[in-house]
Amino acid sequence: MGMDTGARGAIKSDINITPLVDVVLVLLIIFMVITPMLQRGKAVELPKARHAIGGKEGPDPIFISVTKDGDVFIEQSKTPATKEELLAAMKGVAETPGQRVMFKADQETEYGKVRPVLDLASKAKLKGVSLAAEEMKGK
Repeated sequence: MGMDTGARGAIKSDINITPLVDVVLVLLIIFMVITPMLQRGKAVELPKARHAIGGKEGPDPIFISVTKDGDVFIEQSKTPATKEELLAAMKGVAETPGQRVMFKADQETEYGKVRPVLDLASKAKLKGVSLAAEEMKGK
């Protein structure tokens, strides 16, 4: 008919890339689904900095995020945290040796919405806090 099957008993030398394409597409879908879950804390647009310094070694920090609207989230929580919840979480960090807090604030957030969170960190007697920033590329 219209298909050439080669000689009887001969080895077919054509490359079949269909299984390769299937595996690559499955991996692409897996990475597209998993990548957004790898981000810690609430998604915010971080401010840019020329000289960002990497975090200290040790356990992973607790992420506290302040959104553009001024809502405060602890880690991946779905609802904004109250001042009492935030203070309790920070006191828990202060009592745990080596544990750190990383603050993430949207670059369009007014400072007046971030200041109360930093005041709570002071009330919780945190030794030091880290502020998240995205490093600028190039000059």
